[in-house]
Amino acid sequence: MAHEKTKSGSLLIKGGRVIDPAAKLDAPMDVLLRDGRVAELAPPNKIRSSADKTFDARGLVVAPGFIDLHVHLREPGQSYKESIATGTAAAAAGGFTSVCCMPNTSPVVDSPEWVSWIQQPERGAVVNVFPIAAATHASKGAVITDFGALQRAGAVAVSDDGRPILSDAIMRETLRAASGLNLPVIQHAEDTRMTENCSMNDGPTSFRLGLRGMKDVAESSVVERDIQLAQQFTGARIHVAHLSTADALKAVRRGKRGKARVTCEVTPHHFSLIDADVGDYNTNCKMNPPLRSSADREAILVGLADGTIDAVATDHAPHAPHEKIIEFERALFGITGLETALGLAITRLHRDHKIPLTRIIELFTSGPARVIDLRGRGTLARGSHADVTIFDPKERWVFSAANSRSKSHNTPFDGWQFMGKVVATIVSGKIV
Repeated sequence: MAHEKTKSGSLLIKGGRVIDPAAKLDAPMDVLLRDGRVAELAPPNKIRSSADKTFDARGLVVAPGFIDLHVHLREPGQSYKESIATGTAAAAAGGFTSVCCMPNTSPVVDSPEWVSWIQQPERGAVVNVFPIAAATHASKGAVITDFGALQRAGAVAVSDDGRPILSDAIMRETLRAASGLNLPVIQHAEDTRMTENCSMNDGPTSFRLGLRGMKDVAESSVVERDIQLAQQFTGARIHVAHLSTADALKAVRRGKRGKARVTCEVTPHHFSLIDADVGDYNTNCKMNPPLRSSADREAILVGLADGTIDAVATDHAPHAPHEKIIEFERALFGITGLETALGLAITRLHRDHKIPLTRIIELFTSGPARVIDLRGRGTLARGSHADVTIFDPKERWVFSAANSRSKSHNTPFDGWQFMGKVVATIVSGKIV
């Protein structure tokens, strides 16, 4: 596994269809990995160097290693739901070679010590883990943390995910401080003053179930404000986490046209499900942001196809049964997502909506790598990290939550049939 300190040797991946959107490459190629890097890329049978091992990739897609910008690994403090070891095992099973973990743990990851702790080999991570640190102390939204120290410890971005920064003054200060370090600020866009005691999207289903609904404007108003504030500082970067509404997407589109450094991600559950799927109080369909209307989902599908959306991220949020198998309003928000992301993307986006495979791979690789500057990742260019995801775009399979690598099984996709199966996940030249 990734924590063994042996030289990784060499691996030749033969006969696959290499799709590397960053390099504008989609062709049959052989790939040679050596000592943790991509050593050579050449047309079939042209690589003369010998390799310790050969992987037969005929009929398979060979892509840069997938990067998930938004996961909850629940350590420190909540390892009854997930650990860094089990969460990264689920990531590897889903084809992800790198994950960025959110700071809303117990305690909150708001110090360089905790950022370092997450990255220690003792945690047993089998894929690359990039910590995202809290933007404010204890994520209370009052006093910003020491971004420079957090960045030096290895934090790749700052966020108070789950507890949005609502104060204009604090958000302005956050963007100013981060802009000097070229550090992205990730915002969970939700005006919690408008969504108090709400447990799903505002619409016909919430009305039928007698549940309080979250209005779209609670998301879009925060996105609009953040983009305006970001434009006040040269170099400020705002990234909208798990965007879910048509209006928020319009705001991002306008921001990009206005040359703001704004990026956004969407989750597989928001492009696959809508609020009606909550059915009769299915808590495995309770997440935040909530499942939205079919019009919102249509807008997201357009944004995925036209390039407005930068990345697909899972928002993998494991919870124990006693936190989910209770009344809808009391159940915690969130679902697991690492092992179903590729299947949902190939099935929903590629098969059902004809979004090209190259675009889907971009959303999992070069897109997220650009959002947080993971240089040398998200591509298979020579010299880049030997992180590779190999999958069969045509294989049909059924997801079973009981067999998941995650400690938690809170998913609405149990028993679903998917197209597109991960065959191998390679981190630093090693199959994990």
